[in-house]
Amino acid sequence: MTTHILLLIIAGLAFLGSFILPSLLKNRLLSLPIIYVGFGFLVFSLPLDLPLVNPEDKAFDRATLEYITEFIVIISLAGTGLKLDRKPGWKNWASGIRLLAITMPVTIAIISLLGYYWLGLSLASAVLLGGVLAPTDPVLAANVQVGPPNEQLPEDEVRFGLTLEAGLNDGLAFPFIYLAVALVSYNSLSDTLFTWAWWDFGYRILVGLAAGVAIGHALSWTFYRVRDHMQKQQDTQLQEGFFVLAATLLTYGITEILEGYGFLAVFIAAVVSRHKSKDDQGPKKSFRAIEQVEQAFLGIFLIAFGAILAKGGLSDLTFAGAAIGVLLILVVRPLAGLIGFLGCDLPLVEWFAISFFGIRGVGSLYYLAYAHNTEQFSHIDSIWATVNFTILVSIAVHGVTVNPILRWVDRKMGRPIK
Repeated sequence: MTTHILLLIIAGLAFLGSFILPSLLKNRLLSLPIIYVGFGFLVFSLPLDLPLVNPEDKAFDRATLEYITEFIVIISLAGTGLKLDRKPGWKNWASGIRLLAITMPVTIAIISLLGYYWLGLSLASAVLLGGVLAPTDPVLAANVQVGPPNEQLPEDEVRFGLTLEAGLNDGLAFPFIYLAVALVSYNSLSDTLFTWAWWDFGYRILVGLAAGVAIGHALSWTFYRVRDHMQKQQDTQLQEGFFVLAATLLTYGITEILEGYGFLAVFIAAVVSRHKSKDDQGPKKSFRAIEQVEQAFLGIFLIAFGAILAKGGLSDLTFAGAAIGVLLILVVRPLAGLIGFLGCDLPLVEWFAISFFGIRGVGSLYYLAYAHNTEQFSHIDSIWATVNFTILVSIAVHGVTVNPILRWVDRKMGRPIK
């Protein structure tokens, strides 16, 4: 049996699992990511003629990982934006804004300090580690997010806050990746920080927001215009999935050409289109279509991640790196979350849950691959091992605890058990 046939069989199993496993694993301790990563690790540990997956040292593997994870995150952000029934506003979005404005910067600062003083990284590498590990993941965090649009169920603060955080922080963490890249070979720290502040933090965020709003309005108008025309012609074969996929990629690409943050624009455009919908079925169909694409590619990625671990993805892990990963999941993120909600009237049980579920995953690997492809960082192998280990810990810890904790929260808050 040739290598490419083996890979096709693995891909087929991944797609089949995406169809079968979600219903079988509902309300179980085992989660789909745990099974897929374990399967990938097991298969690529066998004495089979399978390729070596090594993004740390192989530029082709790293570039491939960057593009695949980029696509998965883009699709996931579109689906995340379509799920939010609450209209944008400070009062409606307060929980997510606190996570973005307070919790994420605190997390970046703590991890950067740990990387610099404990792991012995350079300033640039320490900031990179903090920026890579700070954002929660929109892809693997589906179990702690709100459900499909127009579910006719109230969006509790835990699920809503985590959904909004996952939707926005992939774009808002990008400035810190650019800061790390700039710090690799800077001449004047003050000049570097000034340029970073007005360009990477200011201009790029504003363009991402503006492009998301403008393109979201334009594409929503186009969608309903075309749909209404087709209905008049008695042609009902409008394929929402193709349109949503096209709109997502166009939004991302146009924003990147304008030097803005495409991740941010995709999420904002999805939110805009969600709230310009003329009926309840449009957002639901769009979400289902984008979710299917995301799940298909997610299965492939998780198996590949298991392969990375099997082929030496943890070989450069040190005790300090492992400790940072465990501390991030069990101490740093929960502590930063608690700090973010100081002074608010969020019930203690929801305060705890929203602080605990800082799930790390696909986005972290994208940022790391992007930065590594852009600049040469010192101790990069140690950073890769630390990030791989942290994602593995997150998949295990959050995958096992998500259903029991959320059911406990719903029970305490007197909500129907989902």
